[in-house]
Amino acid sequence: MNVIFPGIDHCFDTTESFVNTVVIENPTLFANILNDISGQICGYEGKFVVSEHNKVLRTDKTAELLTEFFPFEINRKPLITKIIAKLEQKAIYGDNYAETVELLGRISDYLTKLSLDFSCDINYTKLDIGAIIKASGVMIEDDCDFLCEKIINYIQLVTEFDREKLFITVNLRFFVDNKEAEEFMKTVLGHGFHVILLEGAEHELLRPEKRYIIDRDLCEIC
Repeated sequence: MNVIFPGIDHCFDTTESFVNTVVIENPTLFANILNDISGQICGYEGKFVVSEHNKVLRTDKTAELLTEFFPFEINRKPLITKIIAKLEQKAIYGDNYAETVELLGRISDYLTKLSLDFSCDINYTKLDIGAIIKASGVMIEDDCDFLCEKIINYIQLVTEFDREKLFITVNLRFFVDNKEAEEFMKTVLGHGFHVILLEGAEHELLRPEKRYIIDRDLCEIC
């Protein structure tokens, strides 16, 4: 993916053999960029651009800002919704279809049995496999000990159940040591994930990293 941030005269390519880190030392520019991206994710227009194969992509469908790390929540509603949809799709596909129909029949019979002594007839209008899956409280097991491991797991799940996206971390390097950050970058590159790190200050330059700096005077330094 090719990425252009408003106020920065450079196009970032997430498919190269390094992870891009953009250090923005000017707080006003940093805030404007985050405001622009978050606004577009919410459906508003902006100047932040993500493109692929010369086609501009919708930011609200393609980009995610990762700004909150404590706690870092993997069980986000959009992802859970995608997993539920995938479960529902599998439940009515192939050999699973007959088993699903049988299960729904048994549940219907059981509910009818429970209401036999009622003075009214009861209809169960939302008795379908989707409703049952939703009612089960689908949650992703999160047993990771390290922040970067959680982030990688989240990116993998979004890629599997939704689509390839651009993930922009904000000040991640403030919260992880160099070893964890380097392993994170290696994993990103190994899986071909699209990730850019936005940082408000410089940290030690790591081997899998390419850095681009915008200083307080808005001078751009490669």
